[in-house]
Amino acid sequence: MKSRRMGGGEGNVGVGEDWSAPMASGSENEENSEGRSSVDYEDSVPGVIQQYAEAPSEYDLIKSDLKKKITLQKQSFEKRAKNIEEVRMRLQKYKPGDYYLEAGGSKKSEVAIPEVTTLLLVGAMGAGKSTLVNNLIRVLNRKTNDFDRAQVCGDAGENGTYFLNEYALCEKSNNICVFDSRGISEVATQEALTCLEDWMVHGVRHNQMVTRDCDSDKVKQAVENKGRHGHHKLSKRRSVNFVIFVVNALSVHKMYLTPQDGDHTPRDNLRRLFKFPFLSFNDARPVVVMTHGDLLKSDNDRLETRIYLGEQLGVPAVDYIFEYSAHTGRFVEEGDDCPVNDLILLEMVEFALQRADRNLPRKFSTYVAVKEWVEKVVRSCSNLNGKAALGIVVLALLVQVLFAILIMAFRSSATKS
Repeated sequence: MKSRRMGGGEGNVGVGEDWSAPMASGSENEENSEGRSSVDYEDSVPGVIQQYAEAPSEYDLIKSDLKKKITLQKQSFEKRAKNIEEVRMRLQKYKPGDYYLEAGGSKKSEVAIPEVTTLLLVGAMGAGKSTLVNNLIRVLNRKTNDFDRAQVCGDAGENGTYFLNEYALCEKSNNICVFDSRGISEVATQEALTCLEDWMVHGVRHNQMVTRDCDSDKVKQAVENKGRHGHHKLSKRRSVNFVIFVVNALSVHKMYLTPQDGDHTPRDNLRRLFKFPFLSFNDARPVVVMTHGDLLKSDNDRLETRIYLGEQLGVPAVDYIFEYSAHTGRFVEEGDDCPVNDLILLEMVEFALQRADRNLPRKFSTYVAVKEWVEKVVRSCSNLNGKAALGIVVLALLVQVLFAILIMAFRSSATKS
C-alpha cells in the first residue's frame, strides 16, 4: 500500500515512519487544536491507519455487490422455472421480425426480414459450442433422446469441427437456426478474424469447409477428404442475424489466476475476438454463454470468474452473461432434467432473437442508393471550381429527380392495373 500521510497538529505522520518519533513542531506536551497532546495523537494514529488498510476498496465493494446480484438472479430463475413452458411456447411460435421495434422513421415493412433467424456460435476450441447446440435442441423441443445432432469432439485435432453446420432449433416451425463453427485457436486469431469477417459480410452455408493456412498438410488433406462431396455449394446462403459468444469458464478462471507478469496472450486474444467489430450489430455485442462453470471448485470461483469475464469483455456480468451447466449425455434419464438450467438457455435464445430483430437491415432501395450516390458526388465536388462543381451538382440532382418521377409513374401504373 502506498504511504498515506495523516494530518495532526502541524505535523504529518507517514505509514513508513517511526511512530515513536517526536512531531515535527512543538513540544511533546503541546496541546493540539482539539485539546489532545501530540503524544496522545501519536498513540491513536496506528489504529487509524490499520482501519484504513482493512477497509474494503471501491472495487471490492462493487464486486461484492455483483456477487449479490448474480445470486439474486439465480434465485429469480429458480422462482420462474415453474413457468418454463410459457417461454418455450413463445420461442416455438416465434416468427422472424416479431421483436422488431420501429425507429428512425423506418417501418417493419421496410426492413429485410429473413426466412429464418440465423444465429452463429463463435468461441475458442473446447468452449462447448457443439454441446450447446445439442442442449438447445433438447430444451426447445423438450426431447429426452435424439437431440445429439452436433458432433462433440474430445480433441482439437483432425476430429474437431471443420465445417459450418446448420441446425434447426425448433423442429416444428423451423423459425430459428444456429450455425456451429470451427473453434478459434490462439495461434490463428488473425486468420480466424478474416474468416469471421467473410461470414458476417457474405453469409454462411451448411457444410462449408473451414481450413486455415496454419493447419498441417495432414489436417488439410483430411478435411478435404471429408468434404469431397461439396454439398455446401448446393446449400442456401444465410445472413448472420446475431452472434452467440461461447466461453469456457475453466479457461477464463486460468486467465484470472495468471500473475501480473505472466502470459496474458489468451486473455488478450479473448478480448480481441469478442470486440471484433464485425461480430456486433450497431451497439449490440454478442450474447455471452459461459460453460463448464460447474467444473470449478467452488461457487465463489464461479462468481469470481463470471465477474472477471464481464470486466474483460466490457459487458454486464449479471444480465449479459448466461451461465449454464451442460447436459452431455445422449439421453435424459429421470432426475437428470434441471428446469433452472433449461430456462437459462431459453432466455438466452430469446435475448439473442430480440437483438437480432431490432438490428435487421433495411431492404435494398434503388432510390436510396441513387440518393446516396448524389450526396457522394456533391461532397466530391467541393475541391472543384465554382462553375464545374455547380454543373455536376445540378446534373446529379436532375438524375435524382428523374429517377423519383420514374418510380412514382411505375407505382401509379401498378396501382391502376
